[in-house]
Amino acid sequence: MRMSMSDSERAARTKALPDTFAGRVPEDDLVGLRSMAGGGEWGELLDLLIAALRVTRSPVSAAEIGQLHELLTAWGLPTEQLTDLLVRE
Repeated sequence: MRMSMSDSERAARTKALPDTFAGRVPEDDLVGLRSMAGGGEWGELLDLLIAALRVTRSPVSAAEIGQLHELLTAWGLPTEQLTDLLVRE
């Protein structure tokens, strides 16, 4: 099991998410995600990203879901919303 992340590692990994999913979320959402990242609004960023992936039915790898789960857990946020994502094989 992985040890808990430091605040700076958690923030850096969350801040990188808009670029990771840039081709799979609408451009308007991407602008919002980057703005949230710049303002340190980590919970809101994760919520909007996951909602955008769900609504657009964009495929997400099992590794990406694992990364999102790890970050949600690290921020103390619920992970149930991940079950609605479309997993690509």
